[in-house]
Amino acid sequence: MQLGLSTAAFYGRWETEEAAERIARLPLDCAEVFLQTTGEYTLEFAQETRKRLAGIPCTSVHPLGTCFENGIVSRSPRQRRDTFNVFLSVLDAGRVLGARAYVYHGRHSPRLEALPWNLEQNIAALAPMCAEAEKRGMVIAWENVFWCQLTTPERVREAKAALPQVRFTLDIKQAMLAGCDPIEFVRAMGDALCNVHVCDWDRSGKLFLPGEGAFDFLALFRALREAGYDGPVIMEPYLELIGSDGALSRSIDFLRAQMRLAERG
Repeated sequence: MQLGLSTAAFYGRWETEEAAERIARLPLDCAEVFLQTTGEYTLEFAQETRKRLAGIPCTSVHPLGTCFENGIVSRSPRQRRDTFNVFLSVLDAGRVLGARAYVYHGRHSPRLEALPWNLEQNIAALAPMCAEAEKRGMVIAWENVFWCQLTTPERVREAKAALPQVRFTLDIKQAMLAGCDPIEFVRAMGDALCNVHVCDWDRSGKLFLPGEGAFDFLALFRALREAGYDGPVIMEPYLELIGSDGALSRSIDFLRAQMRLAERG
């Protein structure tokens, strides 16, 4: 497994390319680039951000999907066309960044509430998205998010059976917020899992940097190994969780140590 950090961890403190430059100075294996606005969905911006990463591989690209991904399943043909074109621009930027995966939230609730499951609508949207990603050497990595569509391991299994080419991002924090065991998501996603987002939390659900809360990362890494997963594990803490550079460094060291323990069985 490779340990990485999302540029989203510094959202609001530094712009995306500045966050990439910061990541390049940390002892990490990879990065996820969070493209936060349409002005960043360009080949030129992707080239500059890749340069700032200074050789740290970008394994995934994550747009601010709440700005346009609902439109991909709109009732309006024009809205579907225009938002699909936005999606294509993110894919093209991701290809330049060297990303293998596009992190997809999909249809969401503006109120951040659970939505009824609509497998047919999701598959109709995802099939052409997967085809376009494949043309660029990428995959769609559908993320479990409690206020979107992919909320439970059961829904993962249904989606995986209906569209075998789709891949998945596991967000352990989002699993917790949905009242699910993250390890059950690992089992459901199986060999279609291609990206993992990690954070930590205490027994009340308050979020922390990995290693500062109560989540059992050793059990997670052992489950990932049992599933044959050897891909990126991306730290995705919110900015307010990073109390200091030292705290971030300790969190990186903690995750490395847990990975090593898992590798030793």
